[in-house]
Amino acid sequence: MDHPMTSGKTRNSTMKEVARQAGVSVSTVSHVINKTRNVERETEEKVLKAIIELNFKPNILARSLKGKGTKTIGVLISDIRDTFFSDAVKSVESEANDEGYNVILCDAEGDYQKEAEYIDILLRKGIDGLIFAPVDRGGMYEELIRSKVPAVQIDRRIDGSQFDFVGIDNLKSAEHATVHLLDHGFKKIGFVGYERRYYTMEMRLKGYEKAVSDRGLERKSLITSRGHGGTIIKNEIKNWLFREKMEAVLCGNDDICFETLLALEELELGIPDDIGIVTFDDVKWLQFLKCPISAIRQPAGEIGSVSLHLLVERIKNKKETKTRVILLEAALVERKSCGPPG
Repeated sequence: MDHPMTSGKTRNSTMKEVARQAGVSVSTVSHVINKTRNVERETEEKVLKAIIELNFKPNILARSLKGKGTKTIGVLISDIRDTFFSDAVKSVESEANDEGYNVILCDAEGDYQKEAEYIDILLRKGIDGLIFAPVDRGGMYEELIRSKVPAVQIDRRIDGSQFDFVGIDNLKSAEHATVHLLDHGFKKIGFVGYERRYYTMEMRLKGYEKAVSDRGLERKSLITSRGHGGTIIKNEIKNWLFREKMEAVLCGNDDICFETLLALEELELGIPDDIGIVTFDDVKWLQFLKCPISAIRQPAGEIGSVSLHLLVERIKNKKETKTRVILLEAALVERKSCGPPG
């Protein structure tokens, strides 16, 4: 029989072959791989050396079928270019590695069909749990529910969902941001967001509307479409600003803020002399503007960390059925006072 290193036909080595080459028992090899028991350093090094020499790859699917799990977590977000998601994913990956889990990252690009395909792929790969930001708020996610794989939602939340959720209180944060503008003397304040099917944007719109209504002022909102590659349609915002003669705007996220600033530049409107701005997402480039913009800073890293540990708890205790909603504090980062003129 050909040795795995000399055979012309590629095949996976077995745990028995690793044990034989390292001169240890199969159970010792298993303990080294799965970290289920402390093994003497010298013995561990022999096993690891044999694993490298034999190019041994544990069959994670077989582990899953035996009920041992794959030590793999799926992370499914809607757009990796979004600063919030990239920061959250970085935290998830770091914490997952500390817990002994690998991470498979998928980007649905805001497409609910692509999201459904990725969920199917991840389940077929035998993931132990899933962290996801739902693209389709109206989706039932039947396949995920049937699989009984533990899942935690971040940032976006499905109404009436049985999945845990970790995020911020978007309604409260938007209300706070709007009151900030009101307290600085602005009266005609508008909100720019997109696609109401997203939980986050709908809650931010409601928070803005509550703050304005409580002061007896008129509500003015623009819900834009999303262009190719997720770009907000600048001209739509530009035409709305020109038509409504807004004094201030609350932007639903940093992408919207960027497109709004482009529109203001074309309209030759300055901040704060002509218009005030507060935005969600405190991205780095905001501080370099001539008049730095105040922003709602989401604790993206903490959201990632909390969601990972919540998921690991679910994986270890699948009998727990109570759905948990964890809302973390978002901060209003107030930069140089930018109130209306006069």
